[in-house]
Amino acid sequence: MESRFKEWSYIEGLVQSAYHEAALKMNLSDSEFWILYVFNFHQEGCNQSVLYKEGCLTKSTVNSAIRKMEQKELIYLTPGEGRNTMVFLTEKGRKRMEDTVYKVIQIENTIYDTWTSEEQELFMKLNCDFAEKLREKINKL
Repeated sequence: MESRFKEWSYIEGLVQSAYHEAALKMNLSDSEFWILYVFNFHQEGCNQSVLYKEGCLTKSTVNSAIRKMEQKELIYLTPGEGRNTMVFLTEKGRKRMEDTVYKVIQIENTIYDTWTSEEQELFMKLNCDFAEKLREKINKL
């Protein structure tokens, strides 16, 4: 079956490849990069489940990365409510996030800021619309 999203798949691959390259240049694994990226939005810590959901990582990948990041003293864990585990950045982890992920976020912001407000709005609208409809249809499988 021919996919109408062949070009989109290629573009998405380019984007993911760029993030992978950034992680390598910053001496981070991909999972460490995405966990630190998620912490940009959860500076006060979060449930471990947030890391795999928002980082688009598997539970086992997050568990593995967390153990390594804990050994590197980048994060620490505390019991949450019920079976939840809370994850927090240490000062060392916060510094690592600032020295790495913040650079990539600045690049993203610089690119986004080159677009007109109409282009920014359209970009967000179309991507959000696609994501919502895709999720809805996948849930019906």
